[in-house]
Amino acid sequence: MGGTDEYELVELLNKKIITKPVFAYIAGNIASVFAEPPQFGHAKALAQKGSETAAAKTEALAQAGVWAGKSYAHFIKLIKQNIMKNNIKKSARERTSEDLSERKAGLFTCRISGDKNGSPTILGQELVTAVKTMSYSEMVIAMLLGQKPKSKELPQFTDLALKLLIDHGPNVSGAVNTMITARAGRDLVSALCAGLLTIGDRFGGAINESALNWFMAVENKTKPAEFVENFASAKKLIAGIGHKKYSSHNPDERVKMILEFAKKLKTHFYLDFALAVQKITLGKKANLILNVDGAMAAVMLDLLKEKEKYSAHEMKELIESGFFNSLFVLARSVGFVSHYLEQRRLDEGLFRLPEDSVGQG
Repeated sequence: MGGTDEYELVELLNKKIITKPVFAYIAGNIASVFAEPPQFGHAKALAQKGSETAAAKTEALAQAGVWAGKSYAHFIKLIKQNIMKNNIKKSARERTSEDLSERKAGLFTCRISGDKNGSPTILGQELVTAVKTMSYSEMVIAMLLGQKPKSKELPQFTDLALKLLIDHGPNVSGAVNTMITARAGRDLVSALCAGLLTIGDRFGGAINESALNWFMAVENKTKPAEFVENFASAKKLIAGIGHKKYSSHNPDERVKMILEFAKKLKTHFYLDFALAVQKITLGKKANLILNVDGAMAAVMLDLLKEKEKYSAHEMKELIESGFFNSLFVLARSVGFVSHYLEQRRLDEGLFRLPEDSVGQG
């Protein structure tokens, strides 16, 4: 509408500088019904000369080989007719729902890993490239979170967690199940699964529940004393508090290392709350200490908040997905596999409980 820019296109087409098919529609044909040419919107949208009118430009473009519509409906019709007639390849943006009728939704959506020209990828990067630039712990936490960490502290804490959780002796539930299965002659995967299936609220799975406890209490501004009283009234154990082996007289060195790591943070709202709860519970019983699950959950929450800038909503989603237990599952799998391999090496035969180990009720 107005101006002579379209004639530059005509010249380029006539000189064969532009050879691609061109479709055009010049708005403003309605101007011919007015005694004086109207202005369409902005200052330049005013056809003052005959050559500037929509009709003149449409004619000039048509003579240059452009499919020029005399109206918007005619413009759309030209596109449909000539794309079909001349077999012009449509771009992805021009495809209609009819063109996509053969497509179907994917059964899964995966942004974690893939394959690019035969090369495995993780988080959009070729695996061989990631191996050269990322540590194992950095790759682990990136995969678990679905994005690369922003801070150096998160991979460092992941490394610490994987080391601290790798095993805790042959007496725990998961290790016992693994060893019994190994001595029954079953394969590695069966024995590993037998061990992993013991992980839950009572064994190994308390990190996620601890994270939920600390997160909800801090978000709801619950006082530590009120928090403890709520659990006591409900006659429920506080996940993250208490240990059968460790006490205030015999502290867990693993927890000490976690608390030492927390000094790298400027703020630690969740850990401070957990320690305040411990102060109250220790007044009731010496073994009601902040255990490794509770400490790990609190520091991981503080890391995600301060260093990774996770929102409260994002952290809640992580808790709901079971993310906080993933580090235990990953680390302890190494321990279980080790127990399996040792039992196979020793080959002590099928295990049976001694008679005096089972009460008759």
